[in-house]
Amino acid sequence: MNVDRENIVSGTVVPLVAIISNPKSTTNASRIDAVRKVVDESPNVVHYELDGIDSIPDALQLFARANPAILVVNGGDGTIGAVLAALLHNNPFSVTPPIAYLPGGKTNMTAADLGFKGQPEKVLKKLISLTNGGKLPERLTRKHLIEMDIGDGKPVRVGMFFGTAGVVKGIEWCREHAYNAGLPNGLAHSVAIIKLILSAFGIGRDKTLMVSDPMTITVPGSGRMVGQFSAVMTTTLDRLLLRLRPYGQEGRGGLRFSAVEAGGKNVFAAVRGLISGSYGKKTIDGVHTRRSNEIRVEGSDPVTLDGEIYYPVPGKPIILKGDRTLTFVSLR
Repeated sequence: MNVDRENIVSGTVVPLVAIISNPKSTTNASRIDAVRKVVDESPNVVHYELDGIDSIPDALQLFARANPAILVVNGGDGTIGAVLAALLHNNPFSVTPPIAYLPGGKTNMTAADLGFKGQPEKVLKKLISLTNGGKLPERLTRKHLIEMDIGDGKPVRVGMFFGTAGVVKGIEWCREHAYNAGLPNGLAHSVAIIKLILSAFGIGRDKTLMVSDPMTITVPGSGRMVGQFSAVMTTTLDRLLLRLRPYGQEGRGGLRFSAVEAGGKNVFAAVRGLISGSYGKKTIDGVHTRRSNEIRVEGSDPVTLDGEIYYPVPGKPIILKGDRTLTFVSLR
């Protein structure tokens, strides 16, 4: 950790910018020294380097005494989710500062949705400039969060993208093959998506990548779906990987839900809808889209929340809620 505790406690220094870094995140493994250099060269900035996810509450408690103008999270989607969970369920701030991200992980989908792209140290310089220039208010936006309860008795997880069926299998394939082959992130994601689509048409060695086990999905007040699915997604992000928007506007609520039934015909219709812009706007056979504040998923397939993989508890539904929000900085 790189922070002057005494100054914060005494109030002699009130930092404008507070940064939480996970030095073990993928990009930070090679860029953290550059971030440290920017911190050292910038006045009114404090930097807390995590020893592990468990130290996030300590960092937030320390920063809460200083009333920062902005809270910057430097890490991957998993680190971001852990910070958001701490803010929702054990928030030490009397007024929660707006949250910004540095793209310090591998996928950085959450950060990219808000326009945080490029080298972390360059993004940090821009955030410091906006803060010192008094331009943060014009960059603020409210976003809903996903709270996921998998029924294992542990605290509710928090994130902005949930997926199961082919989504998880695509993540696993990407990590095992595309990343290990050294492909750049964007290319790795494109190759993984193509691999999934080909599998749906029976092409390739594994023809089950886009076929889930039987599952039941319930959108309270809006419908119940039973069967096998190629992809199931719930998000509060505006754009996903490759700038895709696989969701619709039907219904009301903070969660954007989408499911594609298993089968090459349904996957083809979904892909065609994404390309044409009709996905979520027109009825497409085998494709379901909803807006809601609650989604229930019952099945045996593993699920992901912001890149972290979880396994359902037998007999317990996975409950997603999306009625709570926080304030974020957007560079878009």
